[in-house]
Amino acid sequence: MRNLLWILPCALLAASCGEKKAPAASGGSAPSVPPLEDPHTLAKSSECIECHKDAHEGWKNSHHALAHRNIGAPVDAEAFADRKVTEGDAEWDFTGGEADPIIRWEDKKAEGAEVIEGEPPMAIGLTPLVQYLLARGDGRYQVPDMAWDPEKKEWFSVYDDQNRRPDEWGHWTQRGMNWNSQCAWCHFTGLRKNHDTEADTYKTNWVEQGVGCAQCHGPTRPDHKSGECMVDPQQKFTKQQWTDSCATCHARREEFDEKFITGRSFFDHYSLALPSQPGLWHPDGQQIDEVYKYNSLLMSRMGHKGIGCTDCHDPHAADPLGGDVAVRSNALCMTCHAAGANEATVIDPAKHTFHDLGTPGASCVDCHMPKRNYMQRDPRSDHRFPRPDPLLTKELGTPNACNNCHEDKGLDWQIEWTHKWYGEDMNAVSRQRTRAIHAAQNGKTGSLDLLIDACEKEEIDAWRATMLRLMEPWANDSRVVRLTNKAADDGGPLARSAAAMLIARRGEPGALLEKLLNDPLKSVRAEAAWTALEQLPSDHPAVKEITEIARHQADQPGGAMRMARLAMVRNDIAEAEKWFMRAADWDRTSPAPRRDLAVFLGGIGRTAESVKWLEDAAKLAPGNAEIPYLAALGYAEIGDTLKAEARLGDAVRIDPNYARAWYNLGLLYAGQNRTEDAIKALLRAENADPSGSDAPYARATIHLRLGQIDEARAAAAEALRRNPNHPQAAQLLQQLGG
Repeated sequence: MRNLLWILPCALLAASCGEKKAPAASGGSAPSVPPLEDPHTLAKSSECIECHKDAHEGWKNSHHALAHRNIGAPVDAEAFADRKVTEGDAEWDFTGGEADPIIRWEDKKAEGAEVIEGEPPMAIGLTPLVQYLLARGDGRYQVPDMAWDPEKKEWFSVYDDQNRRPDEWGHWTQRGMNWNSQCAWCHFTGLRKNHDTEADTYKTNWVEQGVGCAQCHGPTRPDHKSGECMVDPQQKFTKQQWTDSCATCHARREEFDEKFITGRSFFDHYSLALPSQPGLWHPDGQQIDEVYKYNSLLMSRMGHKGIGCTDCHDPHAADPLGGDVAVRSNALCMTCHAAGANEATVIDPAKHTFHDLGTPGASCVDCHMPKRNYMQRDPRSDHRFPRPDPLLTKELGTPNACNNCHEDKGLDWQIEWTHKWYGEDMNAVSRQRTRAIHAAQNGKTGSLDLLIDACEKEEIDAWRATMLRLMEPWANDSRVVRLTNKAADDGGPLARSAAAMLIARRGEPGALLEKLLNDPLKSVRAEAAWTALEQLPSDHPAVKEITEIARHQADQPGGAMRMARLAMVRNDIAEAEKWFMRAADWDRTSPAPRRDLAVFLGGIGRTAESVKWLEDAAKLAPGNAEIPYLAALGYAEIGDTLKAEARLGDAVRIDPNYARAWYNLGLLYAGQNRTEDAIKALLRAENADPSGSDAPYARATIHLRLGQIDEARAAAAEALRRNPNHPQAAQLLQQLGG
């Protein structure tokens, strides 16, 4: 839920959970590059009103100002008017009205049939939905998935019909819906979650509910005099600095800390998600999952040219400049596109849209900012400003806005007319990029060639980084090395981060890696440090930095796994096991913590335990070939060859091109004197990995054992062709007179 921006109108009340008085958070002066730590308090918005009445008028009813509130609004009386709801296997009661609201939840099919009941202290949002909090002890608050729709006056699940079970990370009682770490920062001013890593408890506090003045304008000057502005009036932030401030909440991102204040770089405090991560975007960059806009903006030509949030949105009201009228009439878009301001393409709407004024399709946003519903009832506009492309819909299944209105005409009709109207403009670089990304995401033959060709032409940092990340399986390819090294030298923050991952993945110590470990931005340094962790000395500054990041994230399974990895590097076996076990317990339906725990246990000699965890992981991810492969290695180690063979068979059944599984299956067959099966398996390994030399060398030894000298010589020669530095293959070939 981190960054779920249903920050919508409700009453602004500054109070902390369970108290009527809000604790102060640390704040302070704001120089050109504000400090990370600040001993001075942030001002409450009520302290700014007297001098900034106009700004306050725009802000006071905005989604930002009214992001979070205490219970007591009229809407609460309606929501808790003795309503009973059954959703999936859960039964909910919402009773007590505005004065004494109570939420009661019971899932009789859940293990232990737990009943949870409590009074919600606070609420998030008002329109199009309201969600309420429940205290769960140790300072933690959870957000039930049942939300109130004030227009339809009904409760509904933001998960729709998923019927999440209580052991799932994403169930409302679990860490995926923990308010302290997943929601609160983006709905408050000066919030600190204050998680105790060892005790796993919270003492969360804040300055005020809602996104107030100080959250964007920064800390109070300690030396300001009576009648003076509390923030430095001489400090003028750039458009990029303002946009970075917006992005802290309006982005799908990983959080390093809670110390961002306006004026600092977004990339010093966060790592941005990209389409290299499956399931978030279509290959052309259109939104799928909740991505919160900033990521998409950076993928657009507008974002690349420097358009920021305040070019289109009023910073205080948070609405589009000129309101909905300016949007629907195209007046807002034409501030740049009428005369080419900010390097925009000059557009005449009457000639460009081919739709009559006032009809669907005549507004820029109809075609270039299609909406998608999140949380079932909250429509969000796509901020990549995609060009509708019916041809890619036909080829790859990506959506296009033409189809929203003209589905009945079919794709061929749409393709015909878009090409008649826009001609060669449809054959943009973005088409080539989309095809390359789709090919890589779907494991298609030739995808690396497509990625390299598209990446060499790419100007947009976010797309360059996306394609570099998709090249990870080919990190040692000479062309990838060249593109990676270039990105490390001249890329933006995202491309440099991708380059840092690839360079560290290659295991290359030296000046280039050290340069990235000392990059000006923490996101780049952290990427390099996490990937190269096992190569780095324990006292390296980058190791200290990522340790702080992991500790901040240690209330979630991913952070726990990072804590475990750091402990392994220190050779602190007990500490590593503690964190691996926490991750597995906190995310009981995910295979990843179980897989990593199993690898850890196998590495310390507890192989029998390891395979049990891998079998558990395999049940959770039946389509993941790596897990049965790892289990097979474990079974082979403890001498259970029947199960080893069965799991290797599972791996190649799931992924027929799993070269390493075929290779190990070949070795297992060879060990059982099943030489014909061994040769077949090794040939499958060779075909699946055309660059690998282990399989042909192993096959050469089997042919030699069978007295098949010509076949042995050919296989050894193939191994040496693939790897000229393969000493065993060279020795065997010399022995055979090759």
